[in-house]
Amino acid sequence: MSQDRIGIAKKYANAILAVLKETNDVESERPELLSLGQIFSENPQLGSVLDDNAVKPEVKSALLAPIEKQASAFTKKLLEVIKQNRRFPDLALIIDEFEKAAEADAQVVRAEVTSATELDADQKAKIEAAFAKRVGAQKVILTTKVDSSIIGGLVMRSNDTIIDGSVRSRIDKVKKLLLN
Repeated sequence: MSQDRIGIAKKYANAILAVLKETNDVESERPELLSLGQIFSENPQLGSVLDDNAVKPEVKSALLAPIEKQASAFTKKLLEVIKQNRRFPDLALIIDEFEKAAEADAQVVRAEVTSATELDADQKAKIEAAFAKRVGAQKVILTTKVDSSIIGGLVMRSNDTIIDGSVRSRIDKVKKLLLN
């Protein structure tokens, strides 16, 4: 994926976020936008067809009709802007970038925690609270993964940060020290 497409998607995403913040509609419009992004993500050819000059306008309208029928006024306006600027192939990427921007604006951080055994709800809540405090986030959305090879402890991944508190990494460090 080219940097140009990502840059353009970020500009659209930031504009969408700015408009929705201005009207206090970020949370009310977010689910619909995510659904729209999912439609275009799962059907990448849809964006190409809607952007193709060889496809008749009535065919394009028929393809968009089921989406627009249930869409909010904001989403209808967004689709019109996307149509005018021929950005349908980038719509899924635009919505992904919008979600990232909205989460960053709300100080929401996504993290993945890997543990040797399944974590219970209380453990997850404590990890979320501790990580939120460490990174200065209002909320942490945690996904969990079990990997018995880490033996014990946790490995946290968030954006470009990795915190490795696993027993496996400690054993590896001691082994390295002993062998040197």
